[in-house]
Amino acid sequence: MSQSANLADVLTLAEVLSRSDEKTFARGKAYFHGGKVSRLEESGGSVRAIVRGTEPYNVELTTRYGGLTCHCDCPVSRAAAFCKHAVAVALSWLENSGAEVFQPEEAKQPKKPRKKRKTYAEQVHEYVSSLDADALRTWLMEAVERDVALRDKLLLAARASNASDLPGMRSAVRQATRVRRVVHDWREVAEYADGLFSMCDVLRTRLNGPHAADVVELADLAIVESENSLERMDDSNGYVMPAIQELAALHLDACERTRPDPEKLAERLFRLQMEGKWGTFRDALPAYAEVLGDAGLRIYRDLLNEQWSELPAGDSSDSAYGFDRRHSKVSHAMAALAVFDGDIDALIRIESNDLSTPYRFLTIARLCREHDRLDEGLAWAERGIAEAKKNPDPSLLTFCVDAYLSRGEFDKADAYAWRRFVSHISARAFHDLMDVAGTTGTHGETRQRALEHMWDCVQKEELGKAKRSVWDTTTRTELVKMYLEERDNEAAWNAFTGGPVATQIFQPMAAVRAVTHPRDALVVYQNLLPGTVERGTVAAKYGEAFEIVQAIGALRAKLGEHAQFAAELAEMRQTYRAKRNFIVLLNTLS
Repeated sequence: MSQSANLADVLTLAEVLSRSDEKTFARGKAYFHGGKVSRLEESGGSVRAIVRGTEPYNVELTTRYGGLTCHCDCPVSRAAAFCKHAVAVALSWLENSGAEVFQPEEAKQPKKPRKKRKTYAEQVHEYVSSLDADALRTWLMEAVERDVALRDKLLLAARASNASDLPGMRSAVRQATRVRRVVHDWREVAEYADGLFSMCDVLRTRLNGPHAADVVELADLAIVESENSLERMDDSNGYVMPAIQELAALHLDACERTRPDPEKLAERLFRLQMEGKWGTFRDALPAYAEVLGDAGLRIYRDLLNEQWSELPAGDSSDSAYGFDRRHSKVSHAMAALAVFDGDIDALIRIESNDLSTPYRFLTIARLCREHDRLDEGLAWAERGIAEAKKNPDPSLLTFCVDAYLSRGEFDKADAYAWRRFVSHISARAFHDLMDVAGTTGTHGETRQRALEHMWDCVQKEELGKAKRSVWDTTTRTELVKMYLEERDNEAAWNAFTGGPVATQIFQPMAAVRAVTHPRDALVVYQNLLPGTVERGTVAAKYGEAFEIVQAIGALRAKLGEHAQFAAELAEMRQTYRAKRNFIVLLNTLS
């Protein structure tokens, strides 16, 4: 499916209406009808344009992440809303693609399908096709004077046409790849990336000629310069890295075709791998193994071992060690070499040189398990747990649980499962504990023990004798979640009403309680509504609050209390009269 087809599937009038409130849509439509949208461009599953509001704003609508995403440099869009400028651009693109642009209520009579309009690109293509060579040259030279990226593309192509001019090609590559200032504008970044792709095309053409050997050096130069330039760019949209990776693929292709001196190539690859900031040559092995041959691999191995011998060993007491970039690069390269050699013992030694985090122990334990060395894997996992002391890593505990279950050592599996549970008590942890207990045949006693422990934690927390992390919900909240997941609704309600719980559990609890005790659910919804309305105020989006009002209305209808709901609606309109978007939603219920 083409990018254009993807865009047509996602960017629809219905989608725009669903993403914007009534006022935003109306303002965006006014901008669209007022001709405020200019420089509308479509490429690569994205639509870009400039909208002239109180000042010019750059807008991009993209489908790169699976759905419709809006980027606009106006203040509203920075608050994560689908702004009026995005609406205007969407409507412009829809009209340009032949769609009718109207709100559903405006369509009084069915209309004949409109003839699809030609896109700007199609109109320009038709006009250019009618020009003669002299006119085209005139237009092209005028464009070159204004467009630096186009100038660099043509300069590179011109110098490439002179096959023997290697110094000129080096100069052209530097000129096309080197950026000396900070670049924030996504359009400039996209143009830069496009220039890199064009350079790949030019160099590939050279690869098929008599001076193919030059391409290794030129691709190398282009990669180094573009990586340095990327340091000065805001490439949030990810335009540049794919182009650099394309240059890297070209470099490998050129090496495979021209077979440069393997010893010099090994030295250069090692330097690129160690000095590169973006990991372009991170996986030099096994990619370049065949090109390097025995001679090149020997040089590469010697250089790598020399660097490895100079590294200090990391341990779990050195918390900053894991952020050492040089150590990370050398370790990764050594591990890749060990994998290439098929030497698992060497790989374990290499991985164990850095034990700065629990994840390092887990990596080694998993490596041992993958190669049928489970006893060693358990030893590494248990060592990592022991060094963590009071705060063992849950992943290491899980490794031990799974390993002992697979060996039929159920007592040890239960012990580690319990340690995992008490290290981070939650509804999910409770059910994980029960899964293990079900396998080991200890479900009843383990459940009783776990519930007693959770209620003991509740008591300590509510008496101020124990604290949970600010990132965690209270144990009482986790108990409510656990009971709800088990569909023990009465136990969930008793836990819910027995003390303070997180507001995030109010709505699920109310929905369950409404089935058997609608008046209890009404109280929960009414207590939840004010805070939910206030949270919606930040972006003027009141969908969650409106869902609560609808739930209240449904319960009142179930109880036959229509008049009470009408009175509640009137009170809400008065209380929240300043929140216009919320009032618009409330008015749909009257």
